[in-house]
Amino acid sequence: MVTKIFVCLEIGEGGTGAFVPDYPGCWVFGRTPRSALRKVKVAVAEWFKWMKKHGERISSPTNFEVEIAEILRVNYNPVEAGEPEPLFWSETLPVSKKDVEKTIRLMKYSREDLLELVSDLDDECLKWRPKNKPRSIENCLRHIARVEPWYITRLNVDLPCKYPKNVFRMLNYTRKIVIDFLKDFPREKMHGIFQPKKDPSPVCNLWTARKVLRRLVDHERLHTRYIEKLLQIYTKNRNPEKS
Repeated sequence: MVTKIFVCLEIGEGGTGAFVPDYPGCWVFGRTPRSALRKVKVAVAEWFKWMKKHGERISSPTNFEVEIAEILRVNYNPVEAGEPEPLFWSETLPVSKKDVEKTIRLMKYSREDLLELVSDLDDECLKWRPKNKPRSIENCLRHIARVEPWYITRLNVDLPCKYPKNVFRMLNYTRKIVIDFLKDFPREKMHGIFQPKKDPSPVCNLWTARKVLRRLVDHERLHTRYIEKLLQIYTKNRNPEKS
């Protein structure tokens, strides 16, 4: 039996983003829609491995096809950092308590993966950045820490905005703020479309709880992969004879 896995595509100038709504954290980029769809097939298999690594009792499909559920065409490159985040129809459905609980679990897994990579790094490595990359590891960690509560504010929720200076304390502090909110998720925020008053986007200022939950998982996993690549480059630069 063939399992159909539905994917959403954001097709822009020079790149395509693709994510699987049913598998939060399964999000890839490609130069073309075709290359993005090829990467989705690999990412789905990796997502199930990720689940099992963290103790989830989940059976992965042995035979599946990727089917496009939605396409949004945009006038920017979704691959570039800091671009707008459009709202897909699949993200307009209300969320349930189970959705929120699942998000909290997946955020725990992604944070474990991140800390496993960076907890023992020295300052030199944390602050190092190759010329062709946008962020150092430390800057990336600060970005992760700032963006998580920012996602919650997309639902027109006010959260503390003063954070510790130490990057690891900052990660812990903002994560606690977000998890505390998720554990007591207001019913009135679980449905509906919100237009944030704070930091509105001039391109797409439409958010839902489902979109926020997905991004909370996708974002950290995306930047964890970026940090993995930085560490590979850093190791090669430190030990060129071994590369």
